[in-house]
Amino acid sequence: MAKKKKKVDIESSEMDLTSMIDVCFLLIAFFIMVTEVSKAEVVEIFLPHASHAKEDTDPPDNRLIVNIDRKGEIHIKGQNYGKPNNKENKQKLEIDLQAYSEEVGFEEEGAKISKLTVLVRADAHAEYRYVQCLMMLLSAEKVKVQKINYSANNPIKS
Repeated sequence: MAKKKKKVDIESSEMDLTSMIDVCFLLIAFFIMVTEVSKAEVVEIFLPHASHAKEDTDPPDNRLIVNIDRKGEIHIKGQNYGKPNNKENKQKLEIDLQAYSEEVGFEEEGAKISKLTVLVRADAHAEYRYVQCLMMLLSAEKVKVQKINYSANNPIKS
């Protein structure tokens, strides 16, 4: 008893790629949105130079990036808080910094020292009083951040 081989119709073996194309477009859209969210955390500023600046190779998971632009306006996670010397801006900034600090948690309940690490990226041309105001807010009783890092460029050595 010999088995008969069935003829396979070549035209009927085509694959329907419609769903594959849909998945590819969804992936492209996803990656575009994720890229835009990650860019929102860094504001374009001119960092000051420091001869002993070290590269940030291992950033902590609980780090908050705070940007201070040339005009002295503070930006956190894509939100512009304006200048911190304005009373309303200062209150809103303090409330949000407190929320970020509480979200990460505290090292000791009695001392209430935050586990939050803050990276301050201040423009080289921004007035120092805005950085000082931010430092005061970070050390306030409600926020209590002690781990503060500052970004700087290491000048090219010839």
